[in-house]
Amino acid sequence: MKLVKAILSLMFAAVLHAQAGNVLCIGLNDYTKYSDLKHAENDATEVAQVFERMGHTVTLLTRDQVTTAGVMAALADKPDFVYFAGHAETGRLIVQDGEIELAAVADAKTMMFLDCCYVGRGLKTTGTMKILAASEYEAFESDGHGLFTKYLLTWLGDGKGLIEDALTAYLEKHIRAETGGWQKPVLGYI
Repeated sequence: MKLVKAILSLMFAAVLHAQAGNVLCIGLNDYTKYSDLKHAENDATEVAQVFERMGHTVTLLTRDQVTTAGVMAALADKPDFVYFAGHAETGRLIVQDGEIELAAVADAKTMMFLDCCYVGRGLKTTGTMKILAASEYEAFESDGHGLFTKYLLTWLGDGKGLIEDALTAYLEKHIRAETGGWQKPVLGYI
């Protein structure tokens, strides 16, 4: 089992460091049916910049681009990696004009980082798409970022790469410490 986990980690790192990789970054601050967020769009922009510096082709969606049609059109390019900062509920992302089921985003070669509340609930231990979610419950903002993204950017800025076990442990340690255990990242599948 450890060998399989190590191989999967190396495959994930290879996908993220490949020169021809496509990355989709989505951030939405303003909602009509939910409270507005302060930093989601900025977080998506900064994550996009990191991946561009790593040599990836990045599509960035913010504000009025974050609609069901806009996101689904960007997903049609089959990105290797998807980052979303905004509101979510169990099993779905909240966009300008509705919701997108996580299952609609699923692709065997895609991994998602989700900096939003509640999306970590209901993740499974196996599945077709790997998700690193900010939390099963509330996700907080701190120092001009979503807390999850704040530490993700710190990790990437230190050049540590994206081997998920080490990254997950790092995020969990720092986010739990900053929130007194209230927020805990979740690694799972749909």
